[in-house]
Amino acid sequence: MLIVQQIKEEPVLFQGVIQAALAVVAGFGWIPDLTQDRMGLLLAFSAAVLAFLTRRAVTPTANPKSTDERPLVPQI
Repeated sequence: MLIVQQIKEEPVLFQGVIQAALAVVAGFGWIPDLTQDRMGLLLAFSAAVLAFLTRRAVTPTANPKSTDERPLVPQI
C-alpha cells in the first residue's frame, strides 16, 4: 500500500521514474531490436499516457473542488 499511496501523493514523481526506467532499459540495450526511433516513439507514447494519468490525479488550480464538489476558492 505504501507504493500506491506514494503514487497518489506524488504522481509527477512516478511519471519521472517510469520515463527514466524506460531510458535506462534502452540505454543498456536490455530490449533486443529496439531502435532509436522505436525508443523515441515508446517514450513519447508513455509520456502522453502518464501525463493524462497525472493530470487526472492532481487538482486543477483554476477551479479546485472538494471531494463533495464544493468550491475550495470563494467565487468572486
